[in-house]
Amino acid sequence: MLTDIRYALRRLKKSPGFTLVVVLTLAVGIGATTAIFSLVYDVLLRPLPYAHPEQLTVMEEQVAEMRDSYPTLPMNANHFVFWQEHSHSFQSMALMRQDTLPLGGGEHPLQMSVLRSTPGIFAVLAAAPQMGRVFTVQEDQPGHEHVAVLMDGLWRGQFHADPAILGKTITLNGYPYTVIGVMAPSFHLPSLLSTAAAMMATPEPAEAIVPIALTKERLEEPMSDFDYFGLGRLKPGVSAAQANAEINAMDHTIAAGVPADEKATLYAVLTPFQKDLVGDNRRPLLILLAAVAGLLLVGCINITNLLLARAVSRRQEMAIASALGASRGDMLRAAMRESTALAVGGGALGVLLAAMTVPMMQHFLPPTLDFRGALRLDWAGAGCAVLLVMLATLLAGAAPTWLSWRMAPQEVLHSESRLASEPRSSRRLRRVLVSAEVAVSVALVLVTGLLTASLFRLMHIDRGFETSHTLTATIDLPSMGYQKDEDRAAFYQKALERLRRLPGVQYAAVTSVLPLGGDGWGDMVRLPGDTRPISQIPVEHFRWISPGYFEALHLPLIAGRALSADDAGKNVAIVSEQTARTLWPGKNAVGQQFRRGDITEPGNKPLTVIGVAADARTISLASADPMMVYVPYWYRTDMGGGLVIHTSQDPAAMADSIRRAIWSVDASVPVPTVRTLDGIVADSVAARRFEMDLLMLFAVSALLLAGLGVYGVVTYSVMQRRREIGLRLALGAQHADIYGMVLRDGMMPVLMGAAAGIAIAFVSARLVSSLLFEVSPYNPAVTTGAICILAATGCVACLLPARRAASVEPMEALRTE
Repeated sequence: MLTDIRYALRRLKKSPGFTLVVVLTLAVGIGATTAIFSLVYDVLLRPLPYAHPEQLTVMEEQVAEMRDSYPTLPMNANHFVFWQEHSHSFQSMALMRQDTLPLGGGEHPLQMSVLRSTPGIFAVLAAAPQMGRVFTVQEDQPGHEHVAVLMDGLWRGQFHADPAILGKTITLNGYPYTVIGVMAPSFHLPSLLSTAAAMMATPEPAEAIVPIALTKERLEEPMSDFDYFGLGRLKPGVSAAQANAEINAMDHTIAAGVPADEKATLYAVLTPFQKDLVGDNRRPLLILLAAVAGLLLVGCINITNLLLARAVSRRQEMAIASALGASRGDMLRAAMRESTALAVGGGALGVLLAAMTVPMMQHFLPPTLDFRGALRLDWAGAGCAVLLVMLATLLAGAAPTWLSWRMAPQEVLHSESRLASEPRSSRRLRRVLVSAEVAVSVALVLVTGLLTASLFRLMHIDRGFETSHTLTATIDLPSMGYQKDEDRAAFYQKALERLRRLPGVQYAAVTSVLPLGGDGWGDMVRLPGDTRPISQIPVEHFRWISPGYFEALHLPLIAGRALSADDAGKNVAIVSEQTARTLWPGKNAVGQQFRRGDITEPGNKPLTVIGVAADARTISLASADPMMVYVPYWYRTDMGGGLVIHTSQDPAAMADSIRRAIWSVDASVPVPTVRTLDGIVADSVAARRFEMDLLMLFAVSALLLAGLGVYGVVTYSVMQRRREIGLRLALGAQHADIYGMVLRDGMMPVLMGAAAGIAIAFVSARLVSSLLFEVSPYNPAVTTGAICILAATGCVACLLPARRAASVEPMEALRTE
């Protein structure tokens, strides 16, 4: 065995180019396949790190009358309590909401992600603190809720793993909270991506769990806000369908007791927790897995071609060994020596590459895929990839030996002495292999081109607002001192006044949700004289804003005027074009009045429309905003808000000035992230960009491997036909004739493979169509571009050997005879 290893390494050392190409091809194929499989397995297949994760179910609701605007809704607190008291399908339930709250204790407060929850969260997730205890039902009552359970990361990072942390007080949201527990390092809560977390630069997992402490009034309202995340654990043996049927029956009971003017048809929607976390990412991940499998296939085909070419050139050596008495086992072992060494070397390098790639990939994961914590290398996937590639390499190395057994040694030795070239069957097999890898490469290039064109169109769509020289910042006001609307409005007014004084600031405004930050507030709009039940009233998307908002975003008004300081205290509103067309068709919306929500609510005065804003894409780039209503911040404010600042200076240099201006109003208000609006736009397409970048990497790699395969086949063909080419030149053939002959021979499998690749891509068009934005999966420009790229790659791969063939000296080629 040692002799075989030394012999194999010595022969590979004599062909460094061949060895390097094969080992790197193996490494890239194994490394990329293992890394992507680790990601797909981690997100789609690996069970969540909780006891019996298959029992975990996300609980949502559906109001049939609002299905067009909201296919599903978060939970209603009143309905949750009813479910919890009467359900027999669940072991435990929890109602929660993820918020960002200020954590005091330092020179300036920090913004941290906090999960407000009912005590059932710990039973649902079957988790207990490593230190201390969980909070009780009594502590989940208003006025008694100031206790906190810390995550291990917060305990170690902010409190230096203080072993005496239990019983100590921390300042959270402006109030003193007593630390009663610390969770284990292995406990990880994914970000719920709630409305409050939507404005965070990267929605973070919760760093602490505190009681949600719902008020009595909220719990008694059967049709109050649907804005809570529900999670339940099914009892053993109970299916999701059985639980769904039971909850639907309870929802019908709830709906029957609702007053006539609030009547609605309620349904429950139960989804497995892992499926809910994956969301719309399942198909893109499967496409990535198929793409990397295609890359691995191209690599295997390329290695097979290289080994076949190398083996065919050694037919005479194998025939001599057979003539001298070598057994079939000896010949097979001799042929497998190099293949084994290549497979082992490439496999080891591929696993090392995967081990380095997976941790790096963690830094580029979009938030929607990063819900597990640390991404880990999947050794089962690595083993499968290594086994597959090594098997392909060994088979490719052994195949020529098996073929040689069917040919007599004297026949091989005789054929080597004449004007003989590669056997026709071998040449046909190698061309088929080249066509196969070209087909896979074309399909990858075409899919990547479609996604690239889609992302380009998405990034250059008319958003309705401008992003240049615009900064954004998020604010979380502590509850202490800001319980009332007027207190919050006063803070925002003072902060905006300080910001407008900064050098270079042209406009400064505040809004409930930053552009592309998702949706934050949906409510009903009732026109005068409309007596329909609440469930039949159209639902609008609301945002509260300050004067200067439209100017800061350069979001145009098509009628009326924008908010001004003179409107302070007035019940005015600005509506979008679509809202104006829907509510007042054929009329001028300016001057019209409407009421928001329940007209029986005390103080619900009518709002007067003073302007109509152009439709924009402030919720998502992929679709135009639905009906939108903008109300002034003195009408309603929340604890969290987003600043929009348009400046004539370099935005990157103003972050510290913005923080100081806000802290000059109240030093207890955290300003964690100051970002450009361009950065928010880029973050909103992070998942698409991540998928496209990976596909582009695979497509380029497959393209290079396919080009290398074409080059190897054509080069070997030229070497085999060297004497034939010399004879042609001696008989008067021109260099152009030799170029044409080589190009025809090399481009035929390329064109056949390109046609097959286009067919593969078109057949699978349905898979990628849902990922495209305003781009047809049969786009002729992208298809033509993919063919041209492959044709150019094939031509370059053929021209180099063609040049070598045309430079053959006729006498030198014929002298070998």
